[in-house]
Amino acid sequence: MSQSLAEAAPEDADDYQTLADDWLTNRIPEEVSEQFLRQRYDWTKAKVADVLVRAAREGWAERKEGYGWRLLQVAKTPEAFDEIYRFRMAIEPVAMLEPSFELDRKVLDQQRRIQEGMLDMDIESAPGESLLENGSLFHEEIIKLSGNPFFLMALQRVNRMRRLMEYRAEINRERLIEQCTEHLEILSLLESGDIVDASYRMRQHLSGALKRKSPLAWSWAADKAE
Repeated sequence: MSQSLAEAAPEDADDYQTLADDWLTNRIPEEVSEQFLRQRYDWTKAKVADVLVRAAREGWAERKEGYGWRLLQVAKTPEAFDEIYRFRMAIEPVAMLEPSFELDRKVLDQQRRIQEGMLDMDIESAPGESLLENGSLFHEEIIKLSGNPFFLMALQRVNRMRRLMEYRAEINRERLIEQCTEHLEILSLLESGDIVDASYRMRQHLSGALKRKSPLAWSWAADKAE
């Protein structure tokens, strides 16, 4: 699981978000050197290394062969954010109807423990990144049961692409409780062998997430444009 903001020193979290914001708003180029970042942000060599390693771990930066770093494509606009959710609505429910889809009780039990644990914790004080990570993990573990690796690869890629905008949008913790409840409903349907109903519930779940999160993405973009 990725390091949460709560697990990092406050200044480290701020530095990471500074770089993320500059990439989201196209204030830095796609290819950067560590020297460029040290000069731009007045960071130490160790600070630059820490921030870049975390960005790589989060899936939006990679070291170039030889010299420098490449910042990877992410969703930077509310239009792209919406398109990602519509893409997920197209693949996740369908993946559950694949002939090769096979229930794994161990996976379902593990995801149930995670989702129930989130409901039992003090969700108001839980790190936002950990909450989002648990949500992504749920969907990736379910789509993995399809037995089709291309579904999983596609979902993992768009999850990485939307992550920065998810972090920068306001996290509605009351909605996260509803999200966990919906995840548990999907798990219950799967545990009962009601795959078709679980697929339909998954589509409803993603549609609801799009309706809630899309205005937040558009609001964030509007604030950045001011």
